[in-house]
Parts: sequence; C-alpha cells; structure tokens
Amino acid sequence: MFMEADWVFLNGSVITVDRKDRVCQGAAVSGNKILAVGTSEEMKSQAGNRSRIFDLRGRTLLPGFNDAHCHFGNYGPVRFNIVCRSDVIRSIEDLKKEIHKRGADTPKGGWILGRGYDNTKLLENRHPTRWDFDEAAPEHKVFILRTCGHLGVVNSLALKEFRIGKETPDPHGGRIDRDSTGEPTGLLYEQALVPIRMGTQPDYAEIIRGLRVANEEFLQYGITSVTDASGRNPDEIRAFQKGTEEGWIKVRIYFQVRTSGPTIRVGEHYIQSGLVTGYGNEKLRLGSYKLMLDGAGGGGSAAMREAYPRKPSDFGILHQSQEELDQLVLNGHKAGYQVGVHAIGDLAVEMTLRSFAKALKEYPRKDCRHRIEHCGFLDDSLLTQMKEMGVVAALGVPFLYELGDSYITVFGQDRLRCVYPLKSLMERGIVAGISSDAPVIDPNPMTGIYFATTRKTPTGQTICPHEAVPVLQAVRAYTLGGAYASFEEGIKGSIEPGKLADIVVLSENILKVTPEKILKTKVEMTMVDGKVVYERKDV
Repeated sequence: MFMEADWVFLNGSVITVDRKDRVCQGAAVSGNKILAVGTSEEMKSQAGNRSRIFDLRGRTLLPGFNDAHCHFGNYGPVRFNIVCRSDVIRSIEDLKKEIHKRGADTPKGGWILGRGYDNTKLLENRHPTRWDFDEAAPEHKVFILRTCGHLGVVNSLALKEFRIGKETPDPHGGRIDRDSTGEPTGLLYEQALVPIRMGTQPDYAEIIRGLRVANEEFLQYGITSVTDASGRNPDEIRAFQKGTEEGWIKVRIYFQVRTSGPTIRVGEHYIQSGLVTGYGNEKLRLGSYKLMLDGAGGGGSAAMREAYPRKPSDFGILHQSQEELDQLVLNGHKAGYQVGVHAIGDLAVEMTLRSFAKALKEYPRKDCRHRIEHCGFLDDSLLTQMKEMGVVAALGVPFLYELGDSYITVFGQDRLRCVYPLKSLMERGIVAGISSDAPVIDPNPMTGIYFATTRKTPTGQTICPHEAVPVLQAVRAYTLGGAYASFEEGIKGSIEPGKLADIVVLSENILKVTPEKILKTKVEMTMVDGKVVYERKDV
C-alpha cells in the first residue's frame, strides 16, 4: 500500500547508523517516523502531491545527536551568570573586573555567581582566592565555579555565611584549601562545595527561563535527545514535565536521579516511590540512579591509582569508600534501576566495576546497562570487566577538545595513553555514548566529532592519537550510542524505517571534508518528530 511521504530528502549523504553503516542518497518521513531510506530515485517514488522535497545537494543528513551526559536543566541558568571561559576571562584581574561590574547591579549582601574559569589558562596560572574576590566585591557574596564544576572559589562573606573557617574540618569526600596558617583560601573541592551549590540553586522561574535557552541552543546544535545528569533539584524535574507537556521543550530528556552526600536524597525518594528506570514516554523518561564517586581530571580531583605527577601525596578525592559505594549501587540495582556512577580516574572506575560485580552476583539481572559517567582513565583489565558485565560508557571524549591542554598540564602525556579511549571501547564491542557534560564545555557535537577523529586540541597537541576513530564511528557514538545508553535504541538513534524522525541536516558532507572543516560545519535544519524545530537563517 502506497504511503505518501510528508518529507522527501534527495541527493545527499544520508548517514543511517544502521547495522551495516550504510550511507544512502535519500530518506522519506511520514508523520513522526522514518518511512524509507535508499537511493534518490527510490525516495522519489515515495513523494506525492503534498510532499515537501528537500534537495540535500550533497550535504549530510544524519540522526539527531544524543548527548549522553549533560546538565540540560542547569545549562541555561548558568548563562545568566558571569561567563568565565578562557576566551573571555584571561586573568584573575579580568575576573575581578567582571565581579565588580556585576556587583553594581546586585543588592548588597546578595550573590554574584559565575562559572567556567580554568586556572591552567589564567595569566597568573593559579586559582583565584577569597581575598581576590573580597577586593572586587567587599559587600557581596561571591561564588565562581571552575569549568569542571568540581572546584569553586568563594569570598570571605560566603565563607562566613556557611560557617567555614580555620577550625572547620574537611568534609567526607571534600577538601577545603588552606594557606600556610590553616586559613581557608576560598577554594573548595567536591563535597565541600555542596552546601554552597545547594544554597545558590536557581529558583523555579530561573530554571524555566534557562530551559527555554537550553532547548533553543541544543536544537541549533542538532541535539535532539539528552541524558540530564544533574538529578538533585526537584524543581528541574518539575520544569522538565511542564516544558514537555506544554510542548516548548522539544529536546527529548532522559533524566537521572542523584543520591550523593547527606544533602542530596532525590534518588532515595525515587526508590521509595516504586518508580524505576524507563518510566515515562518518548519525550521525558526516568533514567538511572546516579552516584558521584570522584572528581574532575583537569581539576586534579579525579581518583587515581597513581599520585598526580606534581603532587606526590595526592591521589584525588573519593566521595565514598568501597563499602559505601557497594551499598549505594546495591540499593539502586536491587530496586530495578540502571545505575550510573560518575567515575573519571582509574581508581574510581575500578571501584565502580567492583561494586557492579558485587551487585550482579547478589541480585542477578539481565541487560542492566549500568553506566560509567565520563569513564576517563581505562586500561586493558578495566575494559575487559566492562565488556563482561555489559557496562555502558557515557564517554567524555569532547572534554579533551576544550580541556585537553589542562589534562596535559595536570597529568603529562604518558598518563594520558588510554584516556577516554573510544576506539578501544568500540573494538571490544562496548557501547559508548559521547557526552559533553555541558555547561562544563560547549555542547556543539562538531567539536566532539573533530576530537574523536583527530585527538587534537585547539593548540594542536594530540592526546593518545591511537584512539582516533573514523567519522562514521564518532557519529554512531553520538547518536545510537546515546540511545542505547537509555534503552531507546529501538525507537531512535539511527535513520531506519519505523524509527522516530529526529534528523539533522548539516552544511557539509562530513564524510568527505577535512577534519578542520568539520569544526566549521553548521546545522542547517533540525527535525524532531518529523517537524522542523530549527532552521539556520544565514544560509
């Protein structure tokens, strides 16, 4: 029976991401589903009087990108704070000037917030201190997060607000940086940051405003699905529901629920409710039970087997002991959840896999797809264990485009010989979904694809180039890999008949252009559910 297509795409490079990695000339869409894929002539036969014909003119059509780990709900509100990226803020003096400006529009005693500085790229080559910020805003509380989100600096008024002083002990899973006299410098690591982060969360109205920004910008990047990894602010989850029900959030959301530390119990509440991973629909779905185990690579708080080169007594920071992690993983696993553990350092990955193995032995379950979030430092033994247990990697490959130079500074090249190893994972048949962790870095998939295929930072340094993969494999990880990580590979992630019509048109044929041209490639159209949700205007 003939079914007339609503859209017919012709004369392009259609990356299907099917089992054979076919690259076809055209595709047809009917309603919210892919109708057919094949040659241009075959697709013309699907056209009727009402069909819209789209001539790709050799450009790429591919599945919508699926960011396997980002902070979608937090991305927008952060944009309203001081933007501290290295291309904007080049020194601590620059940062102080921005803080001073923001203070002019902030009531006395109020908060001045910012995010994105990288101490390794600042002119002074150090972290700011409380005293720097006191000079800039003596009558305001200041809190500036490092780009990774695992370290941050506050001023004296903020320390006083949260009663952090010389006698305050380091919290479990955190660290308070101190000067030679024991006085806090304002730099806080990991769990020491949590009370301040919880005390400065955006309110519901700010989250709604931010989600509108995030939805628009992610669609401009061709991102049609995300795993939201924040999972600790109930207002975000409520806003996700409002936005998807009212239809102004077009991006599909798989949201994690987090249990980490005494102040964050969202995951425990979900376990008590009886709901588990998979509840929801194609627009908004309950995801994994998320745990935080270690910190950040570039920030020097990832938990490592070997000490950091410049700090022989520092092995990073663990949020839990092995016994604590075992129990938390077991709680989520036993309840029926997919469990996702933030683990970047090789020690953290090793501990995570040990906990997964114990939980599976005590309560065997098939196809759990437990996840390692970021999954930074791996070796042959860890890869073998991941394969045996069917563990999925939400891989932070794009980190190394923006933050790779910082990784080199912190670890040295030798320690990076198997960092974010996409090729090794794929060769072993371990499913990996590429993730940006935005707003840690920019969510643009083009930079992630560029780095995955070249392993080059913007300064031209290479990081384990033997882990580079072809463009087709990078696209697979950015689309079907993310769908598999959320148990949704049957409905999205590839251009195949019957799947959701979430598709993207690029300005170039990325299979033929140079890697450098990939960086300049733009999204010209994004479609979700067979409807155009973004069109580039400056074409």
